[in-house]
Amino acid sequence: MERNLNIGGKNDSVTPSTRLLNQKLGILSAPRMLQPSEIALLRQSKQEIARKVAGK
Repeated sequence: MERNLNIGGKNDSVTPSTRLLNQKLGILSAPRMLQPSEIALLRQSKQEIARKVAGK
């Protein structure tokens, strides 16, 4: 199991259990660029939250 938890000896902030789950799910540990549709959704959600906070 220790072999599965070791990713090239890199030292990062991910816990061993999260690292193992990421490996099993095939999730890369490196950040990725957001797609334009994801950026648009983030901006839309921020605007909606700002409107709700301002309306309180």
